[in-house]
Amino acid sequence: MSRVKLLAVLGSLLLLGGCGAAQKQPSSQQEPARHHSSSVAVSHASQSQHASSQSAPTATFRNQTFTIDQTTFKLTGSEVTASATANRQLFVLYYTFTNHQNKAVVPVDLWQSAVSATQSGKKLTTGNLSFTTSQTSDNNKLNRTVMPVKAGQTIHGLATFEPKSTKPVTVIFQDTHSHTIHQSHYSLS
Repeated sequence: MSRVKLLAVLGSLLLLGGCGAAQKQPSSQQEPARHHSSSVAVSHASQSQHASSQSAPTATFRNQTFTIDQTTFKLTGSEVTASATANRQLFVLYYTFTNHQNKAVVPVDLWQSAVSATQSGKKLTTGNLSFTTSQTSDNNKLNRTVMPVKAGQTIHGLATFEPKSTKPVTVIFQDTHSHTIHQSHYSLS
């Protein structure tokens, strides 16, 4: 019995020592909090979330323009079109992306980390455009979003979501701390 207690005490000391020895980063550089099975780690994750919730927003949404991490996504339109998945529709959101950073950026990386869509409270997945000649222009726009955009350059791109019905879609824009800064609602009918 004393051996079990000794192992438990040593394990606790190692766990607590590891948590205390970590160098604290500014909240803007911390990784998102993750839920762990130990109560010490959960407490640490809650403190990380609390510190991050007091940070100033790191993105804005004004005049149909989402600005994040020195880049802008100017929303230019939306439509419902055929999906590559049989008997499904696709919600397409068009935008003009401008890179104001001093290095190349891949638009889809920023978009997917900060923008999501829901329908009836359920998160939507991205969809695939159908392969028709009428959608060649859209396929080109989609392809541009996965390529690096040089500093100071602008491209025309799009994002896709696959709705499950014709109910309205809510697009959610978040900053780098995962705080919602704007929601846009789109009717699909």
